[in-house]
Amino acid sequence: MNIGRLYDQSIAHTYDHDERGLLAGARAIGLEQIDKHVPVDQTGNVLDLAVGTGESLVAIQNAFPAAALNGIDLSEEMLRIAKSKLKFHAIHDDVVNTEQHFSPSSVSLILMHFLTTFIDGEDIVSRTAKLLEPNGYYSIVSSTFQAFPRIYALARMVLPDEFIRDKNRAPENADTIVSFFKNTGLEVIAVEHFTKKVSFAHFEDFYSFGMSSGFFAHVLCHLDESQLAGLARMEGIFPLEDHYRACAVLARRSA
Repeated sequence: MNIGRLYDQSIAHTYDHDERGLLAGARAIGLEQIDKHVPVDQTGNVLDLAVGTGESLVAIQNAFPAAALNGIDLSEEMLRIAKSKLKFHAIHDDVVNTEQHFSPSSVSLILMHFLTTFIDGEDIVSRTAKLLEPNGYYSIVSSTFQAFPRIYALARMVLPDEFIRDKNRAPENADTIVSFFKNTGLEVIAVEHFTKKVSFAHFEDFYSFGMSSGFFAHVLCHLDESQLAGLARMEGIFPLEDHYRACAVLARRSA
């Protein structure tokens, strides 16, 4: 399924609910890194890759009120929601085409928050790092394959690992994200983790969370009824205790 349509149809209107605080918790660490390290007077042009419902840009607008804000997303509905919160230059496109919309060395700060699950992270960082001005900053906030370890262990009991890896392209860990930056010649400034316990009372609780939050929608939408039924019938699984793990990494382009 096209990711943009999936978010338009199933996720956009529930994405901000974030009832377990996983998105907000991880995002807050990334934004704190930006507040601490990125100079306000040197931030003129901000680009949010996969702007979603605009939560990161809202925070950036508050921290950098004079900055020009730009956001790209594959979901029209997510962009519509974001535009209801703030004014910014909205681009409906795939992030692989970002270079068509911005000139090299034209952006002060790039955000890639909750995108790496769907893309080749190293490729997109390599493409978009060229857009940074000298002394420009790049912020990634991302789930990793260390998130939900028990859920993925259970999934591997009924689904091939190749299928899971193909549908979920999350970086293995923080070191993987650091390598994206280092391989592009950016200097890593800060690396921090966010971890939070999560629980699911039953399969329906897990499925509802996975689809409405987007955390598992890109995997679940590819399963047929028999595969979903197989997961639901697994005995002794629920209530299920697990933990979410994400990381925030901030890097800088040299002068």
